[in-house]
Amino acid sequence: MSTLGDSIPRPMIRRHVLLAVLGGVTIGSGLGVSAAAGGGYDSPGEVYAALHAQPPTPLTVAGGRLEVVFAEAAGLDRAPVLAWIRRSAVAVSTYFGRFPVKRVGILVVAEDGDRVGHATTFGLEGSAIRIHVGRSAGAAAFERDWVLVHEMVHLALPTVPRESLWLQEGNATYVEPIARAQAGQLDAATVWRWSLEGMPKGLPGPGDRGLDQTPSWGRTYWGGATFWLLADIAIDEASHGRRSLRDALRAINSRSGGNVADWPVDRVMATGDAAVGGDALQRLYAAQKDTPVSTDLPALFARLGVAEVDGRIVFDDSARLADFRRRLTGLAASPIA
Repeated sequence: MSTLGDSIPRPMIRRHVLLAVLGGVTIGSGLGVSAAAGGGYDSPGEVYAALHAQPPTPLTVAGGRLEVVFAEAAGLDRAPVLAWIRRSAVAVSTYFGRFPVKRVGILVVAEDGDRVGHATTFGLEGSAIRIHVGRSAGAAAFERDWVLVHEMVHLALPTVPRESLWLQEGNATYVEPIARAQAGQLDAATVWRWSLEGMPKGLPGPGDRGLDQTPSWGRTYWGGATFWLLADIAIDEASHGRRSLRDALRAINSRSGGNVADWPVDRVMATGDAAVGGDALQRLYAAQKDTPVSTDLPALFARLGVAEVDGRIVFDDSARLADFRRRLTGLAASPIA
């Protein structure tokens, strides 16, 4: 869930997630209520009511049906918004092999401004995303947006207990730029710039008690993202490049059905590990959930062959993990049209 749009530098993202599960009512089945007139759509009830208040504009991407509803849409050009939604769905589908859920309601709330605004992902009564869009937003705003892809990544994993929220937020923070890169929508240098600048914010500080017990912004987003990078590397090394975190996440998504499911963390980790034939996820989770682990990030990025020199991102293709790095942000799979 996002509370800040692309007007804020990406490493400063903040979110407060509501991903509760109260059943499996499908978006579009009808609640018999209307959207609150002029409401801010801040509550789940307002979001679901608005999604049911009018017929949606459907988009089909990689096996998923996206039901788009426009709220407060006067003055908003819908065509570029729909193209941006499709483009975001293509990025997520490229990474997961298909769209993460069979159906999602997307509530687009128009507001003043020229940027993509804050967003929230829900799993209350079926998968749903609410996102704010400036009426004056142009092609550049949609092309650089990361918020909607981040929210769509949230659709892929089941809901976990609140103390492990960092698993979900860290996963979306880690996967979003990689998915865009694999879909040909983002260059590798940008992906690694965000990691170089963001991951130090996720290191444990004084009084840290492990990722499950330290719900700060930095630990939740960038500490979580570092966890998933370490898991990706561990899976790659154990399988000699034959398996990746993406394989584990695809299995978790397939088995759970996405964010409308409610799973304990142990089940998430075990399912991912079973898919890649190892124990990397369970081992890393056990090591970091209740214990502060400070990753040597300079050494890690040196192994990846990534550095920032005079403001530019440079790559060392002789580095130990250079092949992994190239596979991660390259076209590891054919992009979905």
